[in-house]
Amino acid sequence: MNTKKVTITDVAKEAGLSIATVSRVINNARNVDAASENLIREAMKKLGYVPSVKKQKISLLAILVPNLENHFFSAVVEGVMKEANRARCHVVVYSANGSADQEAQCLIQAASLGVSALLFCPLSDAASTLLPTLFAPDFPLLIVYRRDYLKHANHIYYNNVEGGYLAAKYLLRSNHRHIAFFASFWQSPMDGVDQLIPYLDHPNRGSYSSLDRMEGYRRALAEYSISLEPSLLCMTGYDFSSGYTTAKEFLSRLCDFDAIICCNDAVAAGVLQALDEQRIAVPEQVSILGYDDSFLAEIARPALSSIHQDPRLLGTKAFLQIWERMAGKHGGDIVLQPTLKIRSSSRMRELP
Repeated sequence: MNTKKVTITDVAKEAGLSIATVSRVINNARNVDAASENLIREAMKKLGYVPSVKKQKISLLAILVPNLENHFFSAVVEGVMKEANRARCHVVVYSANGSADQEAQCLIQAASLGVSALLFCPLSDAASTLLPTLFAPDFPLLIVYRRDYLKHANHIYYNNVEGGYLAAKYLLRSNHRHIAFFASFWQSPMDGVDQLIPYLDHPNRGSYSSLDRMEGYRRALAEYSISLEPSLLCMTGYDFSSGYTTAKEFLSRLCDFDAIICCNDAVAAGVLQALDEQRIAVPEQVSILGYDDSFLAEIARPALSSIHQDPRLLGTKAFLQIWERMAGKHGGDIVLQPTLKIRSSSRMRELP
């Protein structure tokens, strides 16, 4: 029985390639063509060669999202994982579960683990001061789905100001003039809804997608000479029950309204339920717009008009950018543009 240990030299001879090329494949380097890589991996399989874990340069990417139960962020992770698997990059996934404290603990764990790079989707601006204490200035870090979160870091995000503008402009063109806005937060930077309008001019606004969307809403209203009405603003969470509870409270105000913009589809579905219980017809009496254009928008009744953004595409592009950064290449911010998807929860309002 041949008990000779198979070496990297044996693999190189079997594949007919250089030892250096075999080494690059073992260490998941990116400068090897697909044909050569296939030859090497077939040779490794044939000879039963198993690389030493200690000698491998493992690329370990961490991704931290606000909550994996949220459809948008779970889809972002799917987009990341798809590309990571192709690149043979190891990934560790963290969820903050909607808690700033847990988010901080996840960042500390990632730093302690010695990850090679980090994709970070912040739930608030709380961690912006923690990051520089955990990671060196040249550490491969990409802020995902937030704008202007950390100086000197690259960001990739959807244009939330444009999304809010598209939603409000569509409703205004459809003759709606009393448009409520439900702003969603994982952790609110303010104590009450009365501080929402002043916070639109805060330098940290980009840390909160809902505030950027609200800024777009404000800009659209201004084009029609309509001021923000505090009584039409609400703060809520990101799930169905939050939308339902907030809508019940909003209806108790007895405000005059003809449309509601929600900052995700789950919240909009909760709003639909609350309106249905009060026998307020959608879209005959009130138009409803969601955000994300998720599967919930399609299965809701009536089906939700929504702002479309592709979380898997965001995850894919985020991985490709951080992978380039891990290879020593530097890029700039990437801004993706949302679009409007019209369904049956909104319609042209008939003027009296």
